Amino acid sequence: MSFSALRRRSTRRSTKKDSGEDGNDSCPLLHEDERPSRSVQPVRIVDVRRIDSGVLTPKRSLVQRIQSRKNRLVQRVLVACHLADPSRDQAFKQIQTSNRTAIEQLATIRSSFFDHSQSVVNLSTAICCFAGNSARTQDDNVLTSMAVEGHKLREYSLVFSGLVEKSVLAEIDLRITELERIDSLIANRAKLVLDVEYAKRTLAVETQKGNLNRVAEHKQSLQTAQLDCERATRFITEQLKGVRSNNGSDMLELFQEYSQQAAWFFQRGADLADA
Repeated sequence: MSFSALRRRSTRRSTKKDSGEDGNDSCPLLHEDERPSRSVQPVRIVDVRRIDSGVLTPKRSLVQRIQSRKNRLVQRVLVACHLADPSRDQAFKQIQTSNRTAIEQLATIRSSFFDHSQSVVNLSTAICCFAGNSARTQDDNVLTSMAVEGHKLREYSLVFSGLVEKSVLAEIDLRITELERIDSLIANRAKLVLDVEYAKRTLAVETQKGNLNRVAEHKQSLQTAQLDCERATRFITEQLKGVRSNNGSDMLELFQEYSQQAAWFFQRGADLADA
């Protein structure tokens, strides 16, 4: 084999090795959703790997990445054992997840209560129509009395439905609105956190370029973003103090209130039957 062929083969091996190292990078610069599409030629950014508090730091070594992941794992274990407090980002994320679960549960309960109350109204209306039609076909005092009682039963069902809507369903709607408002506040704060991270990255890039005018401008932008995020954090913390915790007692109270309204209606119906 000629010397030129050996040199070309060695060059190909070296190229494959270099590209393989780049492809197996365990600390990519961008997240999955930030990576450029395949149709766009990627741009290699040098030295911008990790930025903390506006300070540019180089790519971390394997030992540093392992140590960082170990620290995060230890922190999660301590939080799970109630030996440490979670970060504000993690705490807000847990609250948001819990609130969304509660919203789904409340929406399901509301739908069930509404369907049941409407079925009571529909049944009472059917009984009222049946009694009224029977009274028209025969001139009998008993049938006439039954028609009157049928009308009363329908009126009681409408009162029952109105009470459920004004008390139980209104309470559920209020609770859902409260949880959705907190969810919206937390989502907006998450956007502000991204603004802070973006401001840090742009500041680091301008610092690396040595453009003093742009550095001062981006420092001001970073301070503004951090201030907005801190305000949002304090506002959410204050709002959470007035929000009831998501527990089973709230659900139990709703069922108890609805059962009281239903018991009132059926007692009225029983009184009509006894009369």
